[in-house]
Amino acid sequence: MIGIRGIVLFFLIFSLSIFSQPLRIALDEDYAPFSFYDENGNLIGISVDFWKLFSEKTGVEVELVPVKWYRAQELLVEGKVDAIDQIFKTPEREEIFSFSRPVFEMRSCVFFRKDLPIGDFSDLSSYVVGALRGEGAVETLRRKNPDVEFEFFDNYSSIVKALKEKKISVFLGDDIVARYYLSKGDILPEFRTLHLETNYLHVAVLRDNESVLSLINVGLSRISERERNEIIRNYIPLALVTPPWLLRVVFYGTSAFAIAFGIALSFIYLLKRKVEERTLQLREANEELKAQNEEIEALYQEVSANQEELEKLYGEIRELNERFRESVKRMAKLVFIEDKSRFSFEVGQIVKYLLNVKDLKVILDDRTPEKVEGAVFEISHSGEKRGYIVLEDDLSEDEKGVLKSLLTIVSAICTYRKLINRERKLYRDIVKTWVKALEYYDYYTKGHSEEVAYYAVEIGKMFGLDDEKLEKLYWAGLLHDIGKIYVPQVVLNKTNKLDEREFGLIKIHPVKGYELVKEIDGFEDVAIWIRHHHERWDGKGYPDGLKGEEIPFEARILCVADSYQAMRSDRPYKRGKSVEESIQELRRNAGRQFDSAIVEKFIEFLEGGGDLGTGHRG
Repeated sequence: MIGIRGIVLFFLIFSLSIFSQPLRIALDEDYAPFSFYDENGNLIGISVDFWKLFSEKTGVEVELVPVKWYRAQELLVEGKVDAIDQIFKTPEREEIFSFSRPVFEMRSCVFFRKDLPIGDFSDLSSYVVGALRGEGAVETLRRKNPDVEFEFFDNYSSIVKALKEKKISVFLGDDIVARYYLSKGDILPEFRTLHLETNYLHVAVLRDNESVLSLINVGLSRISERERNEIIRNYIPLALVTPPWLLRVVFYGTSAFAIAFGIALSFIYLLKRKVEERTLQLREANEELKAQNEEIEALYQEVSANQEELEKLYGEIRELNERFRESVKRMAKLVFIEDKSRFSFEVGQIVKYLLNVKDLKVILDDRTPEKVEGAVFEISHSGEKRGYIVLEDDLSEDEKGVLKSLLTIVSAICTYRKLINRERKLYRDIVKTWVKALEYYDYYTKGHSEEVAYYAVEIGKMFGLDDEKLEKLYWAGLLHDIGKIYVPQVVLNKTNKLDEREFGLIKIHPVKGYELVKEIDGFEDVAIWIRHHHERWDGKGYPDGLKGEEIPFEARILCVADSYQAMRSDRPYKRGKSVEESIQELRRNAGRQFDSAIVEKFIEFLEGGGDLGTGHRG
């Protein structure tokens, strides 16, 4: 559907083409290749061809007025022409003129001979760069390389002459104009370019002369980019120039090829003779190979029989090896079994699986059995006895070797378990000492940490956390308030509302707890959970203002457990809430203070009778 503006422009063009005077365009009469006189005195050039095409596309008669450049602008101001052709847009000119859409793209480039080692503008410091006097792109190039030295010329013909005389090898110019003069001087193929900046040539009319400007823009829109490029190519030929040295290369190359071809024919003939001789020799050798092949076939039958036996043996070894690998994987789980009888049972099951035996006895005792029926295998490592395996089945030497290796690993696991138990006991003692110290320091925390630890572990179980995570969650529950030893007792034991400064002191305890606990080897993640157990789901908690799932999952569990225990506990300034009241409080703050999923699971636990029911002070 044609718009109103399009209809107006259509009638504008139509009316001008029928009734108006010709569209008078002033152009520079000495601006090759855009407009210049040929040897017969005819005005030719890119602009002349362009305006002819413009007239054909629009039906508007165009009269070209060739003048000196300075006079073109005077004529436009005096109203003697309608527009100026091929003019650059500047802020000063925009105060007087209105400009059409771009007519031609004019790129400013640095031209240099192809044999020069120039890769970018920094390489121009070693050369004198030719340029027209008053060329605006000179300052642009100086900004890119202040060290460039210029030699100025009055016109492009002078620059081309200096290039031919080898006085300069580099010059700055507008791409289309420079290529025209280089082509005219038959030296265009010798040059390459560095693109400096891009400007555009426009048609200018007097400011606010919208009717003429609209007419020109409509005509410009009807001339395609391909048509513009064809006009430019009429004045800047793209034909390749073949240098004389290339002809010499082609001549000598052709001669060399002819000689090489003759040598190749001779070589092929000799090669044919050689192939015939070798074919005869191969036939004789083939007969010998047939005889040898019969001998090899008989030998192969013998090897095949041996191969079957070896594969059977390999299969048995591979099966034993697979069972050994699986047994080692199962043994890795023994580290976490504290019960001695269960440990013995699991070791027995692994040995039965490994050796396909039915009856065995596992004795985890360093005393030598006095009287047993069957073979006794010692569980020992580094000279320290851990126990014995008693087997009634007979084992092969390979199976005995595998069993001894397995029992060495079992012994090492026993040693490791012993160290782990000692380490766990040490951690428990340290933690209990810290908790006792906190209870002496802050009376109202007595019993609080144990209950928080209990609730946290029960929540963790409902989410399927593994034993290692549950154990660490237990320690985190015991230690979550240990940082309160850095808070003054007068603040901890205050019975009325805390002021802003006092609450600020309370808020340091998660950070201090984190700093204390992170020093325990293996408790780094426990320390992180302690640091964030007062963060809120809505991001309004402390100390770091974490929000939603930014808060570690275990810290979110501690937050719910800690808050519930505080609701249930009596304090001098309040009575503890009932289970039902506490559940209501949890639901009210789900999605704000607490993770809703954790609250939902914990309420399910409480409604199943999980509350400790103490209601003690603390």
